[in-house]
Amino acid sequence: MTEIEWTEEEQDIIDASHYDEEVFEAARECGIEFENVDEAYNGAWSSDENFVQQLLEDTGCIPSDLPGYVHIDWESTARDIMMDYCEHDGHYFRNL
Repeated sequence: MTEIEWTEEEQDIIDASHYDEEVFEAARECGIEFENVDEAYNGAWSSDENFVQQLLEDTGCIPSDLPGYVHIDWESTARDIMMDYCEHDGHYFRNL
């Protein structure tokens, strides 16, 4: 794995943050300005579907106690919602 060379300004932001460099590397790949990482970052997830399901439950759009007889096409739902998000290496960012 190649070590990333950060600018002095980028390194200052990374050092002042509670996120590790991996998050900032993903932010850079998603085109997120380092100053906006706190606002844009939504965490690390194993898939778009898992991210979107948790996002919708957390925001109250989908109740966490959804009855088992109700089925949601999470793949399709994630595809639509991901239009407003960017993912790199499992890290999710809201497009600002």
